[in-house]
Amino acid sequence: MCNRQSSIVNRQSYSSFSAESIKEGLRTRWLGKGLIRCYETIDSTNIEAKRLAHAGVPEGTIVLAESQSKGRGRMERTWVSPRGGGIYLSVVLRPGILPGEVQKLTFVAAVALAFTLRRFGIAPQIKWPNDILVNGKKVAGILMELTAGTGPVDFVIVGIGINVNTSTDEFPLSIRNLVTSINIVADRPVQRREIIKILLLQLELWYERFLTESFETVLEAWRQLSNTLGERVMVILSNTKLEGVAEALDADGSLMVREDKGKLHKVIVGDVVHCRPL
Repeated sequence: MCNRQSSIVNRQSYSSFSAESIKEGLRTRWLGKGLIRCYETIDSTNIEAKRLAHAGVPEGTIVLAESQSKGRGRMERTWVSPRGGGIYLSVVLRPGILPGEVQKLTFVAAVALAFTLRRFGIAPQIKWPNDILVNGKKVAGILMELTAGTGPVDFVIVGIGINVNTSTDEFPLSIRNLVTSINIVADRPVQRREIIKILLLQLELWYERFLTESFETVLEAWRQLSNTLGERVMVILSNTKLEGVAEALDADGSLMVREDKGKLHKVIVGDVVHCRPL
């Protein structure tokens, strides 16, 4: 495994990226072919992407940062963002869908991210709805944000954070047994630019499938990658907890959980914790 010192040394050659270096050899048709903003340090790529989206930038605009001071994950959790250690990326999308459908894009992004990591010899799994795990530990996450009204959304921001060349001791003690990084799993540093290029290609592919084919196409791929379905889980809701077996996904991506007494619950939003079997 890479210790912190060797990880930092490796980053001297595996770190840094620019719009030009990402576009070079990029195989997408439109995603990433326009505006790419790269920052050394920023509060949050999602915050900057929202500012640009409000200003009218086109779909496919990308914001990248070497580090974030206010990186966030789901449930307002902090996303640890050491300089050069990961990929902190946000994409502006304009899908023209209603606010109630935006949650479907979390599954699109999760499938795209999982297929990306598979290209690097890693076997990821998805914990509902969009946490990417390797060997049971979180390696990447997704944060979806939008500005909602009564009609179709103006834009959706897809924020993606990937622990790439982050060493174990750079994670806070409180989460070290819960998270990992690509270089820890692969036992080698990985070029972040190459991950970004494949990620953009996969995201474009699955996003277009969602828009032109059906959401079920995305859900079927998600099911094949899931580590939640069939497992006993505890779902932490806004004011209560629900425990049971995660039986299936509903057509909109909601998690169907059956309690021990037999009642089936539809979970639209919640934090899933896997439990030991009874």
